[in-house]
Amino acid sequence: MNRYRESIGFLLLSSFVIFVSSSHGQAVKGGPADDAPPPPVTYKNLLPGVHTHAQVREMLGEPADESKWYNYKLYYPAKGMKGYFDVVHVGGKKDDARLASIEAVTVPEGYETDINIMSNLGMPEYILKMASWTLLDYSEQGLRFTVNADGKTIGTTYFPQGHRRVPAGERSFMDLSRLRSGPQPKPRSQPVTNGLKVGASEVIFSPEGEDWLGHKYTVHDDLKARIAVFDDGENSVALVGADLFGMGWGDCAAIRKAAAELGIDQTIIAMSHNHAAGDTIGVYGHYPVEYITHVKTQIVAGIQEAQSNLQEIKELRTASEELPMVGGRVHGLIRNARNPNIIDPTMSIVQPIGKNGKPIATLVHFACHVESLQKGGREISADFPGYMCEKIIEDGGGQAIFLNGAVGGMVSGDNRARTQESSKEMGLELAKIVKKMVKSTQPIEVDGVHIDQRPLEIPMTNPNFNELYQSGLRTLHKGRVETDMVYVKIGDIQLVTLPGELLPEVSFEILEEMDGFPRILIGLANDQIGYMIPPYDFREGVYEESMSQGPSTATQVRDMAINMVKGRR
Repeated sequence: MNRYRESIGFLLLSSFVIFVSSSHGQAVKGGPADDAPPPPVTYKNLLPGVHTHAQVREMLGEPADESKWYNYKLYYPAKGMKGYFDVVHVGGKKDDARLASIEAVTVPEGYETDINIMSNLGMPEYILKMASWTLLDYSEQGLRFTVNADGKTIGTTYFPQGHRRVPAGERSFMDLSRLRSGPQPKPRSQPVTNGLKVGASEVIFSPEGEDWLGHKYTVHDDLKARIAVFDDGENSVALVGADLFGMGWGDCAAIRKAAAELGIDQTIIAMSHNHAAGDTIGVYGHYPVEYITHVKTQIVAGIQEAQSNLQEIKELRTASEELPMVGGRVHGLIRNARNPNIIDPTMSIVQPIGKNGKPIATLVHFACHVESLQKGGREISADFPGYMCEKIIEDGGGQAIFLNGAVGGMVSGDNRARTQESSKEMGLELAKIVKKMVKSTQPIEVDGVHIDQRPLEIPMTNPNFNELYQSGLRTLHKGRVETDMVYVKIGDIQLVTLPGELLPEVSFEILEEMDGFPRILIGLANDQIGYMIPPYDFREGVYEESMSQGPSTATQVRDMAINMVKGRR
């Protein structure tokens, strides 16, 4: 019997009463609900949303380190875990900055296991079971816990209590543990490749004109498009990993059309959402026509070069595993700033191997906002994916390509500071993980390149976007945003494009229906329509909602993805 179903039985037998209250969205911003009782457990008596920045320092003492990200981050050594830190986040206006949340590696006394947690708090509002860890969500009580496969607590998050994230009546249990993860068994015989050919290339598209971005800038390191073309003789797909903040569907369509004229059946432009690449959407007031023309030209040239480099492969190797969760995050790499603990820490690798036994390319997929450089800076850089890709190439991985994932909900870096040094450190650490994972890759059977592209129309209900649409940079069809999604299957590999920033809790529902390996949801692919938030967690006055087309977006994208994966019309 499932461990958590056993726990449920234990709780029922013990006559625990599960308290259910009103259903409104949990937010790290703000304070506890007016009628909320005190939280059942605290981090050293601190109350998120109540204690001020000054009080935090007074109660905890000076931190081992501190930095400025979305808010202030204060680092305190974790109890009993050398080299790990509890991170205290302080947000709000400078003269009234308050404790926002705490992501702690330190385990609170009496909450050392899942059984302890549920004995004290009752059943969670929501359970997410992954291959190597499980999330127990008690948002109404201002708490979330991460436990490992043995049920031992490895992370506790504290935030303002009194607000449910998942309302009563919504789905409360998600089990992804059955999906393949980690090192796979070696195949008994050499899998066939059925003549699959792969070509790769890399092109630079850094801005060149002085006024291309509408403001002054310097180029610290080049922005690039890293490309792999897969061709089975009947169908071909170009996967483009680009150091872009984003581009609209129309601009991406122009690139895809040009690629089609070269004989490429489908092109996926996977934008890293690099905040140090300039605004290539026009959402912040300036649409850089000359620069976007340059980007298009360079990407098409790169696709043509990759196509000219096609070579039959010896093997197609893959790997996928969950990065270790500690303290409600991938410690030092990835966290969720909107809903702490709720992330998919899976990293996946695809490596086509040439007849000479060397990798033609290494595709790397995981979800994280590319914004580890100072927000609003004028320094152009590829950020951590640039450092990661350069190191992978140096390590003999062939052409490195980064594909971002479901980054919504502010799935962001957990690195210390927003500097080039910190960005480089993060990129090199990720490359180190890739190098280790490459050793566990196994060859897969290839039965061809299968492609399904479907149009999607989403109601636009956000007045914040009115000016963008009225400008003509993007058009509406009967009040709906036109976009599309693509499903590609190559052997066991499944790739689904997402036209923006999907919150991870919605991605879990798609992944649940995917039985491939690896399972790759590509964020900001061929479009950037903003955040895609589940309707039950849609909140008033919150940043992500202000940058969303509306509350139906996530549901429509989820349903379309599942229909494509299942082959339903």
